[in-house]
Amino acid sequence: MKEFIFHNIIKREEDRYTAICLELDIATEGQSLEETRSHLKEAVESYIESVTQDKEEKEFIPRPVPEEVIAEYIEEFKKLLRSKTPSEFYQFREAVNA
Repeated sequence: MKEFIFHNIIKREEDRYTAICLELDIATEGQSLEETRSHLKEAVESYIESVTQDKEEKEFIPRPVPEEVIAEYIEEFKKLLRSKTPSEFYQFREAVNA
């Protein structure tokens, strides 16, 4: 069995979280951070299972997110960086990793 490493971005949007897998262009959402992570993991695993069963890994892995989507996330992140102090980021990081 092959091992894959994928990267994702999860962000909070009002009353929910959204997540996207950068290498596979798979997105999902949830009511909590944990739920969203779980949904994305399930979606990625289902996709990988389907692609490997059909022996289409070379054709569909990776299937990266379009550049314009990544550019949107980068712009949002820049705005976030300008709006917070370093101590706020440390608190956020600790809260997310807890």
